[in-house]
Amino acid sequence: MSDYSNPLVGSLADRLRDSDPGIRRVAVLDLVDSPEEEAVELLIAALGDEDETVRMEAARMIDEFEPRDMMDALVGALTSEDQNVRNAAANALADLKDDDAAPALIEALQESDPFVLASILRSLKQLRLKEARPHALQFLDHPDANVRREAVGVLGYLQENENLPQLISIAGTDADPEVRRAAIGTLVYADPGQVEKALINGLSDDNWLVRSEAAKSIGRLGVASAVDSLMTAVTDDAMWQVQEKSAEALGKIGLAAALPALAKCASNPISNLRKAAVAATGEIARPEGMPIVEEALNDNDPDVRKLARWAKTKIESNAAGIGG
Repeated sequence: MSDYSNPLVGSLADRLRDSDPGIRRVAVLDLVDSPEEEAVELLIAALGDEDETVRMEAARMIDEFEPRDMMDALVGALTSEDQNVRNAAANALADLKDDDAAPALIEALQESDPFVLASILRSLKQLRLKEARPHALQFLDHPDANVRREAVGVLGYLQENENLPQLISIAGTDADPEVRRAAIGTLVYADPGQVEKALINGLSDDNWLVRSEAAKSIGRLGVASAVDSLMTAVTDDAMWQVQEKSAEALGKIGLAAALPALAKCASNPISNLRKAAVAATGEIARPEGMPIVEEALNDNDPDVRKLARWAKTKIESNAAGIGG
């Protein structure tokens, strides 16, 4: 039996080294009955098990231990010689969301493993600490795209105007589309006038996911100056997902000038686009949109017809000055 102060923990340690992953998985479940520090260390080791089911069970068991005990052990595991353990600990820390972990997390940013760095930054993002800002800034030029993306997230979650220049620059220039997409998504905390140019430029990005994110952000901020670009995206973008988000954004902005583009979208063979166009027409709630709605009342998709009835009520109520 292994040399542990608690015989039960020693027995569990032996079972966690068994060649049968089923035995190791059950041993992980039994760790919750042994809250000693040694049991926490065994759980951390199980997070790096070669078998996915054992790792998943270990991750699920984290919530059964005291957060403070887990935080100390997880931070310590970031310096493990086993890369699997380091990675698992970093992921678990990201889900722990404990303010007390901040100093150790910031210190652990000296780690060179990109996966671990990204996970630490993801943890710091959730904590929304101003002290994390200078550290996030230094990783915006990191060679690993995941690290850059998480650094962008840290800055975005802080929602500070002083971070806007960096986020705007990254949104348009980073080589990785996921990093650009993340930066576009963070801009929604700003005043529309500060970010409208970056968001409109995002609608012409080479990557459709970035264009879709730009349309969503424009809609959330109600950027009226983007209507013409959104209308072009609704009718001309090569990806229907971008067309859909652009239609939704036009509805949120609520200008009647968008109705001609929405009329074209409402006749698209893709039902999701027809639904988005009819819903946006209802949001705009102008009499000029009634032809779109009346056509949609006969659509072969019941969801489109349902939205058309709602949109008709919205337009009629708005015309009567009722609202709702």
